[in-house]
Amino acid sequence: MKSGVNQANSAEQSRSKSLRKTSKRPGDAVGGTEPKQMRGDNQHSDEVMKDVSTSNDNNEMNGKNLPENFKDQSENVDRTGSNNDRVKKKLVIKNFKGNASESTNTAGSNASSQADEYITRDWGVLSENVFAILEDRKTYATMETLFSKVRYVCDKNKAKYLYDRLVLIVTDYAKQLKDSLNSTEQVPLQEDNCEQYLAKFGNIWESYPVKINLIRNIFLYLDRIALGASDMEILPLWESFMKIFQNIFFPDLSKDFKSVKLFSALYMALQKLMEKYTIDSPIKTIIEMLQTIHVGEHFSIFLLSQLREFYDRERQSRVPVMTCNEYMSYAEDQIIRYSNLIKLNFDEPVALREVQLTITNSLIQQAIPEILTHEFDALLNSSNTRDISRMFDLCRQCIGGEDEVRSQFSKYMKRNGERIITSCSDDDLVSELLAFKKKIDFIMSGSFNSASDTTRMRQCLSDAFESFVNKNVNRAAELISKHFHTLLHSGNKNVTDESSLDQMVDDAIVLFRFLRGKDVFEAYYKRGLSKRLFLERSASVDAEKMVLCKLKTECGAGFTYKLEGMFKDMDASENLGKLFHQYLEHTNKEKINFTVRVITPEYWPTYDTYEINIPKEMRDTLTDYQDFYRLQHGNRNVRWHHGLAAAVISAEFRPNYKKELVSTLYQAVILLLFNKCDTWTIKEIVECTQIQEVEVIKNVVALIGGRDRPKVLQVVDGITDKRENILETVKNGKFVVNSEFTDKRCRIRITQVNMKTPVEEKKDVEQEVNQDRQSNIDAAVVRIMKARKELTHAALMTDVLQQLKFPVKAADIKKRVEGLIEREYMSRDPEDPTVYRYVA
Repeated sequence: MKSGVNQANSAEQSRSKSLRKTSKRPGDAVGGTEPKQMRGDNQHSDEVMKDVSTSNDNNEMNGKNLPENFKDQSENVDRTGSNNDRVKKKLVIKNFKGNASESTNTAGSNASSQADEYITRDWGVLSENVFAILEDRKTYATMETLFSKVRYVCDKNKAKYLYDRLVLIVTDYAKQLKDSLNSTEQVPLQEDNCEQYLAKFGNIWESYPVKINLIRNIFLYLDRIALGASDMEILPLWESFMKIFQNIFFPDLSKDFKSVKLFSALYMALQKLMEKYTIDSPIKTIIEMLQTIHVGEHFSIFLLSQLREFYDRERQSRVPVMTCNEYMSYAEDQIIRYSNLIKLNFDEPVALREVQLTITNSLIQQAIPEILTHEFDALLNSSNTRDISRMFDLCRQCIGGEDEVRSQFSKYMKRNGERIITSCSDDDLVSELLAFKKKIDFIMSGSFNSASDTTRMRQCLSDAFESFVNKNVNRAAELISKHFHTLLHSGNKNVTDESSLDQMVDDAIVLFRFLRGKDVFEAYYKRGLSKRLFLERSASVDAEKMVLCKLKTECGAGFTYKLEGMFKDMDASENLGKLFHQYLEHTNKEKINFTVRVITPEYWPTYDTYEINIPKEMRDTLTDYQDFYRLQHGNRNVRWHHGLAAAVISAEFRPNYKKELVSTLYQAVILLLFNKCDTWTIKEIVECTQIQEVEVIKNVVALIGGRDRPKVLQVVDGITDKRENILETVKNGKFVVNSEFTDKRCRIRITQVNMKTPVEEKKDVEQEVNQDRQSNIDAAVVRIMKARKELTHAALMTDVLQQLKFPVKAADIKKRVEGLIEREYMSRDPEDPTVYRYVA
């Protein structure tokens, strides 16, 4: 642009500066002086237009056209001022005279015609310079001159006249720009020519706001003061020029914005950028132009609709052929790349959110739940927290997405848990369940920690594990209790320190928490604890009490009442042992290594007891302890459980070859028989010891030993390693001490053999559990009836089921209710048999 435009730019840069000099304009005077109203308006305007700098330099046009009497205005003002100081004048109001009125009208008419002449002349100068700016020609008037002419015209109440003609010029210019684009408009828009179209449009917009801003600076007085002071509702110049551009270039926008070629070109350019093509087009500039002319909202609607259609097609083509992980990776990539593209070209954060929501809705919301069924298990089995987190984060942004993921996650846990329950052996079941639980916890903490409802997510895990752990509740309770037995047994080699034991116990407690039949677990756990305590095979008393504390926290004091009682019995037995040794000293009897465990039958498992023939070496000591116990507890009798006792025997297999054997009492009694005779049969042992044949066979088999067990006895005629042949040989064979016995250890523990099958042991436990459950059901019914006094059958069943902590059938409760009626704890209502009444 030439020098005239450069002067306009300098005037634009000086908008924020304060007004240093006031502008003088020739007055439209009749009679040699400027009208007071004109002077007053100019002074007011000088105070308001602080953002436009003017000068008092005389320009050519103003100097030529000034009337002589206006040139002498300053002298007249000075003379008037001095005369006012000497003479005071009066203002006299006289009657209206026709001649004076005619002369005044004549003067006003002359002044009006002269003002119109000046306005026409000034508009010619202004329009010529406006055309020069629009046509990129040199302007021949300075910015100050043009600004003064605008102000003069506006002061003559011709602001609307000036505004309309200026709008008309800009409208014609916008039409010319539109005509220059028509050649490009005729070419069908395609992906290969959308860049040329955008470049052409960008060139048009590049000059338009610069030129109209220069024009606006010239007409700044009109824009800010003259139009603002009038009562007419007229748009400011900038808004008006933008409205012109919108109406010329987007005439049918309100009807169908999808037909706008510029919108389609912009969308094609954005899609090419998404496909990683390099584009040389002013995308950001054009988008800013759309916002400036108030078309940006229409383009946003168009863009969102196009994205919705595009990604709907993408979803329909990709979901059937892609896995869940592949599809989520694709969706995340599209969302991130388009978001970066929007950030680069759009200044409004609302546009970014709307685009993200549109793509997420099309790709994820509409694909749920179908996509979650495509190798969802494989995604979770991979344990890749990054991929799982991506899937979960995308789904939870959708309505109902988190619930659907939670549902699929629950199905995954149930399927895999049931597979573990049905396929794993008893030895591996608990370890497999613990490994699966650890894997699920890893997924929960690494991928699902951003869940909006963590409580429901944890409940989903708990419900799934409860469903498959309790598929066979008795088996699960038995194996979990045996797992505790293995952890707390002194022979456990997997425990290296207390911290590792604590962690293993905590993991096992988690599985225990999912059990519904906790009374079955208690029965098995109590049997294992009794073995560890009687045989002194517990790894640590502190560890045992630590587990009890955790169980008590989970189930309450009632659950661990009997287990804690077992430890109380052990502590009391130690105190009795010390008193017994003092008793032996007091009675001058020989001290022996003898320990007795006095137990309370209520706390311990039920054991079969019967009398056997105790050798004399042991019988005297048992008699001494009975006498001592009667002295301590008022003649209470002691009943011995010989099957739980242990003994240490000093054995000499051959001269100068002695070993200590740690055995059960039954094994010790059998071995002591070989001091009397070298050869014995099962029948002879039973007759001599009065031990049951089953127990004799079991203990003889243990003494015969095997591949990894000590062979204390041997069969005279030899023996095979097969179990059925062993039992047959033991029943019919003869036994002698193995004189060739060798072992590096000084003290040898003889392993016990359990002759009872697992089925028989389970039946015993179930019978014991059922007895306890019957007592608990009776107690619950009586407790409820005592509190309610009268209750219907349905209400009683509901309350009992809520109080019981183990699974029970309604028929079992009904049987117990009938039993309580027979024992007269409660009765039926004579009029309504479905109503029960408590009998005090």
